[in-house]
Amino acid sequence: MASITEAELTRALERTLVARGKMAPGEARPTARMILGYFGADDSVLDNKLSSDDRDRFYALEEEGLLTSEEEDATVSRGKTWRIHYWLMKKDRIRGVGSADDAPDPEDAGSVYGGIGESDWRRTDAGHP
Repeated sequence: MASITEAELTRALERTLVARGKMAPGEARPTARMILGYFGADDSVLDNKLSSDDRDRFYALEEEGLLTSEEEDATVSRGKTWRIHYWLMKKDRIRGVGSADDAPDPEDAGSVYGGIGESDWRRTDAGHP
């Protein structure tokens, strides 16, 4: 699957974290750049490469369904097992959120208003029907 672009990730951030008030609007593009800087052309990034602040941002994106984390166990010298944590971009979700049409269908509004009866449109004063 093709790499995620900065514009796609920025739109996804705006429509999730920014829309929910969890990120300031001006932070979407710099955050997208930071995330893409970690991933580069790869689909995954090792957790131990992240700074503490950036890891917090990754967790916020995981809560929105834009990233996911996985782990695997690797056996190293003398039979010792290490657990390796890494992050994956959910490209389909990012593209879906980034390309979703926010505008309501004009026909939907017409059907709602068309379904309201004449008596519901009349105003009445208190005590004067």
